[in-house]
Amino acid sequence: MIRSISKEKILSEKDTTFFLRGVTIGFRYIARRHQITPSIMWEIVSDGLLKVGMHADDLEDVEYMVFGWRGLTPEMLERYRWRYPDRCPLLDVLCTLDETCEILNEVQEWMLKLKGSKNSRRLDLLPALPTVAGLRTSHYCCFKPDQHS
Repeated sequence: MIRSISKEKILSEKDTTFFLRGVTIGFRYIARRHQITPSIMWEIVSDGLLKVGMHADDLEDVEYMVFGWRGLTPEMLERYRWRYPDRCPLLDVLCTLDETCEILNEVQEWMLKLKGSKNSRRLDLLPALPTVAGLRTSHYCCFKPDQHS
């Protein structure tokens, strides 16, 4: 279910938790699904963030956030919300790299609605990661390979 919110509303702690949970689960899911180490995954994501227009001085905050070294407050999310008024660079990059993580897609849909954007989740500016042969899509971002994968 996609959460609804108006542009005028201040983001809440619940909104912040929803966002942070989605991006951290999505980051880890994509890395595991494509068998990428956390440091290589961050290199790919940070390169993508710069390509989609994220300011270099925001990269450290995002890195600390996706690795769980720094939390995210509603005030920080508000600052990013207005600094990037049309789209969320982190969600754009993650959803473009791999569009199979359901919770990440839900957060992206919520954010696009929040920002009033009608564009798709994927960006043509960045390539998706190569398809991993033999892997099934996990709709809940809890990919755990077994003998049937």
